[in-house]
Amino acid sequence: MKTLFEHTIDSMSTRLLSRTDWHNWQGQTIDLWLYQDRVSRLALEKRLTALTKGQVRVRSAYKPLLHFFLEEVDLALLAGIQIHYPLHPNADAKRFLLEAYPLANMLSHCKTSWVPFSLNEQNPTMPLQYLLTLTDTKGQTHQCHVDAPNKLVLDHLQETVLCPTGYLRISAKDTDLPLHSEYFDCEIESAYSLVMNCVQQYAWPSQEPYFERLEVQVDVPGAEVFDEQDVLIVSTLEALHEDLYFSILEFFQKHSGRAKGDRGLQPGQIVPDIRYNEHSTRVRVVLHAVGSLVTPLRAITESRDTTAMNSWLQNKLDLALCTRAVTSEQIQASLSVLKSQDTESFYVDSYQKRRIEGLVHKGSLPSIVLTGGQHANEASGVVGALRGAMWLASQPEANFAVVPLENPDGYDLCHQYYEINPQHMHHAARYTGLGDDLEYREKAPWYESEARMHAIKATQAQLHISLHGYPAHEWTRPFTGYLPRGFELWSIPKGFFLIIRYQQAWREKTEVWLEMITQEISRIPLLAAFNQQQLALYASHTGDLPFEIHHGIPCLVSQNDQQTMGVKLVTEFPDETLFGDSFRFAQEVQTQSVRIAAQAWWELNK
Repeated sequence: MKTLFEHTIDSMSTRLLSRTDWHNWQGQTIDLWLYQDRVSRLALEKRLTALTKGQVRVRSAYKPLLHFFLEEVDLALLAGIQIHYPLHPNADAKRFLLEAYPLANMLSHCKTSWVPFSLNEQNPTMPLQYLLTLTDTKGQTHQCHVDAPNKLVLDHLQETVLCPTGYLRISAKDTDLPLHSEYFDCEIESAYSLVMNCVQQYAWPSQEPYFERLEVQVDVPGAEVFDEQDVLIVSTLEALHEDLYFSILEFFQKHSGRAKGDRGLQPGQIVPDIRYNEHSTRVRVVLHAVGSLVTPLRAITESRDTTAMNSWLQNKLDLALCTRAVTSEQIQASLSVLKSQDTESFYVDSYQKRRIEGLVHKGSLPSIVLTGGQHANEASGVVGALRGAMWLASQPEANFAVVPLENPDGYDLCHQYYEINPQHMHHAARYTGLGDDLEYREKAPWYESEARMHAIKATQAQLHISLHGYPAHEWTRPFTGYLPRGFELWSIPKGFFLIIRYQQAWREKTEVWLEMITQEISRIPLLAAFNQQQLALYASHTGDLPFEIHHGIPCLVSQNDQQTMGVKLVTEFPDETLFGDSFRFAQEVQTQSVRIAAQAWWELNK
C-alpha cells in the first residue's frame, strides 16, 4: 500500500469567516452559493449577518432551483408556475431542465410549464438564471429569478464543461446595484480537483492493470436531502463518488489509448470512499499494487440501525420477502435448494478468488440462459435470477442454465458501500475486480466470464435473459458538466425498461415475442401505474421519450449480429438505492418477467 496524496482543506465557513474584507461591505446585501447542507448554510448566514450587519442569504450551489422550492416557497400556496430555464453552448440543451429533477413531481398539484431561454436572452456577464412566473391560489402572479452559478472548466479529457460552483455576490442594500462578485471553488470542488490532479500527474505504467485497487478517501462537508418517507433525493456526497469514479475511469481509458467509454479497460478496482465530515475536508489517495491483498473499506465511524433492512433474514429464508440485496451465503443457500438429479453444478473463480456458481437444468423445452449481477450494484436482478430459476425448475421439461451472481468481487464491495451509505447508487461497485465490464472482456484469462460461457455451451440456448437495474434517483456528475457522460439516457428513472437485441435471422420472431411479453409484463400488479408515473416525470424533465413504448413498457430494440445468441433480453428496473418494500417490488417484477419471457419463448419455439 502506498499513499500517493494526502491533504486537508479548511471548510468554506472557516475560510469565508476569516476573510479580512468584509468591512468593505458593511450593511450591504450578501448572497452566497455553497455545496453545503441547509443547517450549515443557516449557521453561516447567522454568523455573517453578525459580522457584516447586512442582509445575508446562503443558498445551495448544487441544484439551486430545487432548493429554492424546498427552502423558500410554500408549495401549498401555488396554483401555477412557468419556468424559463437557461441554455449554454457548453451544456446539453436539456441540462437545466434535467437539473430541476424531481421538481415536476413536487409541483404535480400545479399547472406547470417549462420554457427554454434563447441564448441571446441571457446576460453573459451575470450568472445563469431561471425566470419564474408564480401564480398563487388567489390568482395573483409575480416573477422572480433563481440564480444558477456555473463556471467553465477544462476537464481531464481536455473538454470544456459547464459546472455548478461556489459564488459570492455583494449588492447595494438600497439600490441593488452590484458592488462585487466572484466565483470560487467550494471544498467538495477542491477535493475533486486535487484527486484528479494526483491521478493525472502520477507516472502510471503502460500495461493494464495499473493497480490492484486505487482507493480515494474523501471526508467532506456535503448535503443530503431526504423526502418525507426518508428517501434520499439529493446527495453531493454521492455526486462526488460518481464523478470521481467515472472521471478516473475516463482518464485511464485515455491513458491506455482506448476510446472514451471503452468497457473492456482493465485498470484495476477504482474505489472512492466518500463520507460526511462537518468541519474540514480530508483527501487521501492510496495505491494498492497489482497482486497485493485488498482490505475492506475503513470501518464505519457511526452506528447504523440495519434491523429494518434485514428483518426478513431473521426468519426462514424466503426470497419473495426479500427487501434488500441478499448476501453471498444466501445465494449459495438458494442455489442448493435448486439442486436435484436433473441439475448439474459448475463453478468458476473470480479475479479476486471468489466462487461463482451456476446450475444447468436439463429438459426438452427450448433452452434459456438466465443471469444476474453482471453489474454488482443492481441487486434486484440477483434475487430475480434466483426466484426465476426456481420457477423454471418447477416447470416440466424446462431446459436452462442460471448464474445468479456473475460479479462477486463488485458485489462484495457493494455490500461494504451499503454499510456506509445505504441509499447511494455505488457505481464504483458496478464492474469487476479488474475494473472492466465482464460482458466486454476481451481475452483470457476469462475469470468471471467463464460462467456465462459455460452456461451457453452447456445449453446451446438462443435466448439469454440478463437481469439488470439502474438508478432509482437522479445520477449526476456536477464536476464534469453535470449529466453522466455516456449515460445521459439513464440520468433519471423512467420505469421498468427492456432492452432487446437480436441477430438478423431472429428479427421477425423477436418482434412477435416482444409484443407477447410486454403485454403480459404490463399486467404485473402495480407495474402499469408505477411506469406511468415514472414516464410522466421523465418526460417533464426531458421534454420527450426517446424510446419505444410497448403496452406502457419502454423498450430499446436493436439488431446485433455480433452477439453469440439469437436473442438477448436485458431487464432494467430502477433499483439502485432501493430497499424495503420498494426493493421487494423491484425483485418481484424481475421474477415475473423471467416467467413471462420464458413462457412466451417456449410458445413461439415449440
